[in-house]
Amino acid sequence: MLTADHVDARRQGGELVLRRLDARAHTEARDLAEAYLAAAREHVGRTREELEEAWKEIGTRAKKRRLAAGLEKLVDDACSFDVDDDLDPIALREALFLRATELRRARGDARPFDREAVVAEVATSMGRAPAELETALFSDLRGEHVLRAAPVLDAASLVDAYELGQAQAVLLRAVRVTCEVKAASPVAMRAFFAQMKFHRLLFTVTRQSEGFTIAIDGPFSMFESVTKYGLRLALILPALRLLDTWTLTADVKWGKEREALVFRLSSADTRERAAAAPSLHLSDEVQLLLDGVTTLHASGSPWKAEVANVLLDHPGLGVCIPDLVLRHESSGEPVYVEVLGFWSRDAVWRRIELAQQGLGARIVFCASSRLRVSAEVLSDETSAALYVFKGKPSARALMERVDRVYAAKPCTSSSPEPPAESAKPSPAST
Repeated sequence: MLTADHVDARRQGGELVLRRLDARAHTEARDLAEAYLAAAREHVGRTREELEEAWKEIGTRAKKRRLAAGLEKLVDDACSFDVDDDLDPIALREALFLRATELRRARGDARPFDREAVVAEVATSMGRAPAELETALFSDLRGEHVLRAAPVLDAASLVDAYELGQAQAVLLRAVRVTCEVKAASPVAMRAFFAQMKFHRLLFTVTRQSEGFTIAIDGPFSMFESVTKYGLRLALILPALRLLDTWTLTADVKWGKEREALVFRLSSADTRERAAAAPSLHLSDEVQLLLDGVTTLHASGSPWKAEVANVLLDHPGLGVCIPDLVLRHESSGEPVYVEVLGFWSRDAVWRRIELAQQGLGARIVFCASSRLRVSAEVLSDETSAALYVFKGKPSARALMERVDRVYAAKPCTSSSPEPPAESAKPSPAST
């Protein structure tokens, strides 16, 4: 992924604006991309240091240095480097240095030291050729890593990745991101929500007449884990670009002085929109619970689990997006499960407020004990429960909460005059 150093942008008033590639710059970008990719293909089986020297020659001829550096970074990320682990370089260096020390001490004079003789002696003791030892001696150093496979993407795809990567690099400096989504297909919308859930982002969703408003906390709104969270935020941009009509507004801290600027992006800024939505991925915790509940059902539990595809909407407060739905075998009634991320306690309190105001559905929220919240914040009289787990969540412990909320009557919305359908689980496609 690109960093802020690779971004070609200008300040325009209080906004940060990316310099888009015009026709001439786009041609240069494709030529550079092809040159970097060709060098990588030619250096398969050779060291990283040799490849980087070839890339350096290409970069010196480029008119746009940021563009060249960004393309090189993306090609580097797509390359597959490996250490030749046939011989352990650390153990090999130790054996050579110990033997050389022994010979120097035994000789006791100023005669020139015969390095090749030591290498040959150690190689013989290992049943290897001296050339093999020479190659493996410093193979763990970065420059000695061997290129095993070059990128398979073409120059056009690399340039597209560069343009996307610039926007992603800006989001690494975001304080807050707001997305307005309209006219999204059901599959793409579910994929976008799934991506945010998978990356455990802190976000709130509000349903609008023609779509959704999604507010996402940025990495610079946090006191720790800034880099890790920022990478997760940047990774949702490809899923957002799959939607039909959208806008993104980000408050960012830019430059060495961390100047407060606004960054905007929209569906109109993208050259093309991908034809297919990405695969839906579940976080490790959600997958663990899904597998665990499935195993318990096979052992006689009346609950079946599946991935949820509904939204629980409370007008005026927001939308809850559960990860799983558990259905009772005899009644068919659902209990929803949402696994919360570990970045902030605020996400837990937002869900508690939603549950107390009434979602019109039974739900269990799962949160890590690292967030320092107590399960007692939701009383036994409500149709929602908070399961606080240490380490990894347990399906058996989850089912204890599911059984309790199943016995409770779902809370209804406390808003003065809720719309007829607002408090009911609503498909993500609506």
